Amino acid sequence: MEEERRKAKRLTIGLFLSCICIALVCFGIFVYIALTNRGGELVNQRIVTVAKIIVMTGIFFLVLAFGYLLPVLISHKKRERKDGGFDMPEIFDEANMRNVLGKYIPAGETLQAGIHAVAKETNAVCVFGKCVCTENRVIPHEDGETITINKKKYSTYDIYLGITQTSLLIAGCEREQYYYQFEEGADSAADIQEVTSDIYFDDIGTRFPLADIQRCEMKKGWMGSVKCFLTMRNGSYFKLMFPKLGGLGGGMPRHTEYREAIITRLSGYGA
Repeated sequence: MEEERRKAKRLTIGLFLSCICIALVCFGIFVYIALTNRGGELVNQRIVTVAKIIVMTGIFFLVLAFGYLLPVLISHKKRERKDGGFDMPEIFDEANMRNVLGKYIPAGETLQAGIHAVAKETNAVCVFGKCVCTENRVIPHEDGETITINKKKYSTYDIYLGITQTSLLIAGCEREQYYYQFEEGADSAADIQEVTSDIYFDDIGTRFPLADIQRCEMKKGWMGSVKCFLTMRNGSYFKLMFPKLGGLGGGMPRHTEYREAIITRLSGYGA
């Protein structure tokens, strides 16, 4: 596995440098054309068209390098220890994804599809009854209050997203920092969850019934990605992006198949 990661990193570096070189060559050719045709005479329309194509090609490879390959390199760097090993589980690994999402699968159900995705903004709303909040968890208490918790994050981060027979699962690939809002009481129509054991804040907002999806909007994004905006009946919402590829190391070989299954399933709700 470690050797595969090193190969993937070398491949990514090679592709990144190749894209930069191609972009520089394109811009150099454009500058040459511009300098040799600036004499004030009318420029042949064919030359103008060719110059535009060359510039757009350069921009394409520049976006590919800095918009996709550079974030992959950064994610590799964040996982490397000083001794050259890896300090954190590999994000682009199907086994790791299944382990993370497996904690939130309802009893009697199975993970039907799961992918690595990117969260742009999330706000999970959860309502708990007869409980008390401590520093890092909700604990049951017979004389406790009904508490509404908003778990928010406004910055981009990596997530695993999966679907079971009845549920949508969302969990951070790594330990993240969130902004929490606490309110006593709840809306009269709120679905109040009974607290029977300690619930850590990290585990809040990780599972939602698919039937509770109020609206699902899908749009095409950069480099074959798909933007997804989900709103739930309880006020939760998620701004997500599903990448076209599941990394470059081959750790998620069924990413394309699972991504299409998730898009098809989510698109059937809240239409």
